Amino acid sequence: MVYGAVSRVLFPVAIVALVGAGMWGYQEHNEKNSILIKAENSYQRAFHDLTYHVDQLHDELGKALVVNSRKQMTPTLTNVWRLAYAAQSDVGQLPLTLMPFNKTEEMLSRVADFSHRVAVRDLNKEPLSQKEYGTLKSLHKHAADIQDQLRKVQGNVIDKQLRWMDVETALASDDKKSDNTIIDGFKTIEKKVQEYPELDWGAGIQSLDKKKQMRIKGIDGKKISKEEAKRIALDFVGKQEGKGVRVDVDENGKGEGYSAYSVRIHTPNERSSINMDVTKRSGKVVWLMDERQIGKEKISIEQARKSGQKFLRAHGYGDMEVSEVDNYQGSAVFTFVPVQDGVRIYPDSVVVEVALDTGNVHAFNSTEYLFNNKKRTIPKPKISKEQARKQVNPAVKVTNQRLAMIEGKSDGNEVLAWEMTGNYEGNTYLIYINAETGDEEEVVKMITGGGNQPHGTR
Repeated sequence: MVYGAVSRVLFPVAIVALVGAGMWGYQEHNEKNSILIKAENSYQRAFHDLTYHVDQLHDELGKALVVNSRKQMTPTLTNVWRLAYAAQSDVGQLPLTLMPFNKTEEMLSRVADFSHRVAVRDLNKEPLSQKEYGTLKSLHKHAADIQDQLRKVQGNVIDKQLRWMDVETALASDDKKSDNTIIDGFKTIEKKVQEYPELDWGAGIQSLDKKKQMRIKGIDGKKISKEEAKRIALDFVGKQEGKGVRVDVDENGKGEGYSAYSVRIHTPNERSSINMDVTKRSGKVVWLMDERQIGKEKISIEQARKSGQKFLRAHGYGDMEVSEVDNYQGSAVFTFVPVQDGVRIYPDSVVVEVALDTGNVHAFNSTEYLFNNKKRTIPKPKISKEQARKQVNPAVKVTNQRLAMIEGKSDGNEVLAWEMTGNYEGNTYLIYINAETGDEEEVVKMITGGGNQPHGTR
C-alpha cells in the first residue's frame, strides 16, 4: 500500500519531469537550429556578396583600361580599391580557414593597395606608366577568371541547394564522400591564382609587403603550449574550467598573419560559447567573440564606454581614448586609441564591443595594436595648425583640429599629421595633412552611427 501510494505521488511528478525534460530538449534543439540557421545565412550572404563584389571589381578594372580622362581614372581606381577590400572582407567571413586560400586573399589585398596608391597620386603630374597599365590589364584578366569560377560555384549552390555549414563540417572532418562542389570550386580559384605570373606592383606595394612581414614578426616571445593558451583564455574572460565550463583548443595559422591557438570556451549556463585566438608566442589574445544573444538594452553608451575602458585597463592596455563609436544590434562598438604627448596613435587601435544589456565585453580585436605597438618618439610638427588649415578646401568648415600619428598610404610608414574634422554639405570628414610636408595624406568620410557618434569609412 505504501509503495502504491508512493507510486501514485511520484508518477505524475515523473510525467511532469519527463515533459519538462522534453520541453527543455525541444528548446535546446530549437536554439541550436536557430544558431545554425543564423550561421548558414551569414555564410550565404558573405558568399553572394563576394560574387557580386568580384563582378563589380572586374567591371571597374575594365573601365580603368578604357577611360582616357585622368579626372575619371581617380574615382574608377578608388572603386577598384573599395571593391577589392570588400571582396577580401567577404572571404574572411567564409569558413575557409581549414583550406589554403591565402594566395587569393593576398592578391585581393595587393589589388587594393596598388589601386589606392595610384588613385591618390596626382595623375596630371605623374600619369600611369606602361608597366602600370600592363598590371591593370593582367588584373582585369585575373578578375575574369575568378568571376567565372565564382559564378559556376554560385550556380551549383543555388541549383543543388548546397549549404556552407556542410562545407565547414567537410573541411573539419576531411570528408571526401560528401558533395564538395564549393570546396573544389575555391580550390580551383586558389590554384589559378598560384599559377599567375608575378606582377610588377611597383616599389610602394613591395615596401608595404615588407612592412606587413615585419609586423607579423613583431609578435615575438616565448612559445606557449595548448594548456597555457587555455589558461590565458580563461583568465582573460574571468572563468574557470569545470562546473559545466569546457574548453577546446586547436592550432591555427593558415591564412592568418600570425600563428595562434583557436580557443572555444563553452558556457552551458549562458547557453553560448566564447571564441578567441591566442598567439603561440607571448600568449596574446588577438580577438574575442562571445556568441551569446544580446538582450534588451539596459545601459547607456556612456556607461558602455566606461566598461570598455575598464576592460582595457584590466588587461594592460592603459588609458585609451575613444576615436569612433557605433551602436549595433544592442551593443556599442568602440575604437580606442592610445595618446602620447597629446598625439593620438591610430596604428595602435583596439576595437571593443560592449553589450548594452549587461555591460560586459561582447567582442574584442587587438590585431592592429599587437602588430604596431612600439616605443615611439613623436617628432615636432614642421607645419603649424594654421598652415595645415590653409591646405584644406576653403569650402570645408573645420570644427576641430589635433595631431595624430597615422599610417601613410603610399608606403605604410607612420606619418605625423594634423587631423581636422570638417563639415561640407551636411557631411562630416576627417582630413589628414602631413605635419612635415603639408601634403594631404588622406580624407575619411564619417557616418553617423546609431549612437549619434561618427565612425569612418576609408
